[in-house]
Amino acid sequence: MKYWLVVYMLLNGVWTPGSEVQPMGWHPRAYPSKEVCEKRKAFAMKAVEKTSKTPSKWFCTTTPQASLQELERQARAEGRQSRHLP
Repeated sequence: MKYWLVVYMLLNGVWTPGSEVQPMGWHPRAYPSKEVCEKRKAFAMKAVEKTSKTPSKWFCTTTPQASLQELERQARAEGRQSRHLP
């Protein structure tokens, strides 16, 4: 099953899907397993944390087009919190 790494960024007070952020390159990315997605998420968050002060939330999900509310609900159901930077 594919898992997608999805990011939301807080821009002008609104949580915005990465797919709508300019410059492009923040769209969901597919990975072959949840384990691989979680590793890539940790790597990406660490890299972004060093270069950006924009708050962001990161998710590994099987539903890349889900709303932020749905992704947060899924994270809570799995006993995880969305990762929020900074």
